[in-house]
Amino acid sequence: MTPDEKPLARVNGLDMTTAFIRVFCLQTVWNFERYLSYGVAYVLLPILKKMYPVPEERAQALSRHLEYFNTHPYMASFVLGAVIRMEVEKQQLPKTKQKQKEEEISALKVGMMGPIAAMGDNLFWATIRPYCGLIAVTLVLSHAFQVKGQYWIIPLLFLLVYNVAHVGLRLMGFIQGYRYSDQVVLTLRKYGFQEAIRGLRIASILLLGVLIVFVNLSDLESAMGLFILKMIFFTALVGLFTFALHRKISPSQLFYAVVLFALVLAFWPDLSAPPKLHLEGIQ
Repeated sequence: MTPDEKPLARVNGLDMTTAFIRVFCLQTVWNFERYLSYGVAYVLLPILKKMYPVPEERAQALSRHLEYFNTHPYMASFVLGAVIRMEVEKQQLPKTKQKQKEEEISALKVGMMGPIAAMGDNLFWATIRPYCGLIAVTLVLSHAFQVKGQYWIIPLLFLLVYNVAHVGLRLMGFIQGYRYSDQVVLTLRKYGFQEAIRGLRIASILLLGVLIVFVNLSDLESAMGLFILKMIFFTALVGLFTFALHRKISPSQLFYAVVLFALVLAFWPDLSAPPKLHLEGIQ
């Protein structure tokens, strides 16, 4: 070991556990100027105390991590785990190479925050959360999970399923980021996030179909023709939205158009009927 090299700082399980717990506070000091930067510094602080026992060096390290950072809060664990590993590796390098390692750490944060933000938004906000909501609503309408007439267990089930998914992914990302360092981006493909999104969306469509049946169950029992008509209408709506997405038509515009069309149909007899003449006073 040369004189300008330092021994590898020992990051133990307690340090990593403390840093991981702080991941849940990542958005605590969210701001419009640097977004999640203060949260990142807060997560890394227990590790940086080990890496930089000298207060001046620690302050410099913290200032590096106060740069702009914005990504999906659940997926940020992949980046944070990798940054911790790279900070540990940096301490092994000679002084002449540490600056380059700092630039690599910054480049990793900048390069990964966009892609994993899009992946996280697609996976959680657009897939897992609506799917859990559909499960909860279906359980309510189907009376399949009723405990002495009380439905309070269903919101708890929703929270349990959703939080198992998001906490599990945070933990996995933190561990894999630390394990693979700056190569963690190459490992994201093997987790099958896109396949999971596609599968959950298909399952959501099936659940939506079941939900529509339960909503119109009274029509199914009393008027089969009306029930079939409603099924055709909902199927046509799904087809319209699919067509809009492929044709790059705004789904919001199509939504408002469908709502307007439905309102016109609902009030059509009143709108098309001739005006009623009040002839009581004319005798």
